Amino acid sequence: MMNFTKLYLIIVSAIAFGYILASILVETKFVNWLGLKTLKLSKFGIHPLLTNVPVIYLVSPRAAHITASNLLKEGKIEPIDLYLAILASNFPMRLMFLYRYYLPVLVPLIGVIAVYYALLRLAFDIVVLVIVSVVGRIRYRSLKFNYPEYNSLNLEFSLMTLKEGFSKGFKEAFSFILKFTPLFLAIVFLIKAGFMEKLTQVLKPYLGMFGFDSLEITYITTAAISPPVAYGLIKIMIEKNHPVTHILGTMAVGNGMFSLLRSWWAYLLPYYLGLYSLSVTAVLLLLQAGLPIIYNFTVGILLVKL
Repeated sequence: MMNFTKLYLIIVSAIAFGYILASILVETKFVNWLGLKTLKLSKFGIHPLLTNVPVIYLVSPRAAHITASNLLKEGKIEPIDLYLAILASNFPMRLMFLYRYYLPVLVPLIGVIAVYYALLRLAFDIVVLVIVSVVGRIRYRSLKFNYPEYNSLNLEFSLMTLKEGFSKGFKEAFSFILKFTPLFLAIVFLIKAGFMEKLTQVLKPYLGMFGFDSLEITYITTAAISPPVAYGLIKIMIEKNHPVTHILGTMAVGNGMFSLLRSWWAYLLPYYLGLYSLSVTAVLLLLQAGLPIIYNFTVGILLVKL
């Protein structure tokens, strides 16, 4: 059973940390300094003002979104510039996640299959990065941009700037909590009422139609609630000599199911809530959750059909 209190505290504490860190980075002018140092990333199709976003994203996704949203509110960038920068950030973020959290856990458990699945996940991010690079290069090839105010930029680390950053970040975090808490409670209510479980049960017959057997369907429905618990089922599939393509397909659909039922509201929406307009938030959710869900389901079903 999902521990909602623990999940809520993890989300709130992580987001609050992101707000405070972002404010400190802004007040100390570290964000501007980093933007100057990472300007060469614009060759990958990123707006010159947003070249620091992929780097900040590795430290704190919330801080990266705060940086980008401020530029959007000031009219210095357009929504499409934001979308391109966030999509470009996915590849380095995926690499960090794989080598720090995913592979150390799964390689000892399921061996080379974990590496195959990691490559399957990376393939999507590489394709997205290539598309972003092409679109961005076309969009920014005639853009003339200078950093006149950054030429003699000095970092401002002092007790005053740190206190100012902490104070602003704390206020922004508190505002986020007021907006996020009712939404979180509403979703918990739906889960407690059995909505997610009913949806999973509705999907089971359709998964069977696509060639998934009972053990694979059990993995998918378990992964929708708790991927770490589901990982143990992969070992059973290997012992039962399930084809590698079936195992990879099952893992992909399980990931897609997790994103569909939990990831978008628990891990993505908190980063967007309160920073962007509803239209921008909707597009970000479509790009960051919708596209991966479609990719995982499509690739998973195709692999099982092989």
